[in-house]
Amino acid sequence: MFLRYFVTVGLAAHEVESAFDAGVELWMPDLVRKVNGQGMQLLSELGFEVGSRRIERKIEVTVGTPKRTAGATLVPIHWQAASTSWLFPELDGQLEIAALGSTTTQLGISASYEPPLGLVGKIADRALLHRVAEVTIKDFLEGIGKRFDPGTAPQ
Repeated sequence: MFLRYFVTVGLAAHEVESAFDAGVELWMPDLVRKVNGQGMQLLSELGFEVGSRRIERKIEVTVGTPKRTAGATLVPIHWQAASTSWLFPELDGQLEIAALGSTTTQLGISASYEPPLGLVGKIADRALLHRVAEVTIKDFLEGIGKRFDPGTAPQ
C-alpha cells in the first residue's frame, strides 16, 4: 500500500537540510536512543487521536544517508513496531525536503507497506488499517515539521 503526505515549514530549505545532516536528534519527534547488543537503536513514537485519547506505539527507526537531487533532498527511512512487530506493517519510504521559495520548505513523506497477517491483514487494511496508517504518517511528519516551525501547516 502506498502513502503520501506533506507539510510546509517557514524555514529555508538549506536550514532544514542542515538540521537533517547534523543528526536525527534535531528533527525526529520524541527520539530515544537505546543501546543493545547490536549497536545503537533509534526509537520514536507513532500515534493518532481517537476522540480525547491518543493511541501510541513505539517504533524502531532506520534513517539512511540523505541524497541531494536538483529539486529535493531525499532521506531513506524504514520503521517497524518495536514490539510484537509481526502484528504491524513495516514501512519503507523516503522523507523529502524541497524549497517552496526562499523562506518556505515542503517536507514530504512517500512510503509503502505490506499489511501483516496475509489475507486477513489485507482485508483489515482495506476496512480500517490503511486509514490508521495515513493518520500515523501524518502525525509523524507533523511532529518533524513542528521541530522546525511550531506553526507548521498541514496539507
